[in-house]
Amino acid sequence: MTTTPPPPSAGPAATDPLTTADHRAFAFLGQVNGSLRQCLCTLARHGLALRRDDPERARLLLDTVRPWPLYKGGQFLFDLMEWEDLMVDGDPPPPMPADRIVAACTLPVQWLAATTAKAPVATKLVPGQRTAATLDLPLRLLATTARTALLGAALDLTDLLGPPAGAEADDDAGYATGPGPGAEDTDTELPPLEAGFYLYEDIVLGALVVVGPLLGDHAPTGTASPA
Repeated sequence: MTTTPPPPSAGPAATDPLTTADHRAFAFLGQVNGSLRQCLCTLARHGLALRRDDPERARLLLDTVRPWPLYKGGQFLFDLMEWEDLMVDGDPPPPMPADRIVAACTLPVQWLAATTAKAPVATKLVPGQRTAATLDLPLRLLATTARTALLGAALDLTDLLGPPAGAEADDDAGYATGPGPGAEDTDTELPPLEAGFYLYEDIVLGALVVVGPLLGDHAPTGTASPA
């Protein structure tokens, strides 16, 4: 008497080994990748627009920053992390509003400004001095961080009290479902992304164009202005 062997069991491979927390973590990291790609592509398009509309200014800007370690380090990280592949893979994302890019850069620029500013000699105890000394932080850094945190809390409160906008899009993908506020106008002004040798230079030019006014707000006092 022969018996038919039972069908092979699907076993553990048939089930998803990833947990719900894993999927949520990857969803967040995917959103970060998408936002980074959108930001880089937008900056590159701003840089391309500058090279097209004002080539002399673009040349002078690049000639100024090329010797700087930040420029060279950025080029190394750009190649090491293969950001060009990230940018050109798939359909181009909609432009990211410039004010969103500036808002994301505000706190890092304030940190940089705090490290370069000369701390005044305190003749009397000022608010926050004890906390700064306890945490071994520059007083200016502590003040700017607290001010940024309060501003962010106020903006969040305004968003919560305001009417929800684009709720259905946020449920699906948020940043990737369509252009953000003001993106339609920006999209018509910016040229399409061009991959190639000048891609990193276009990102740098775009960053100087978009974030340049924010950097100028922290320029040393007495900086000479052009005639």
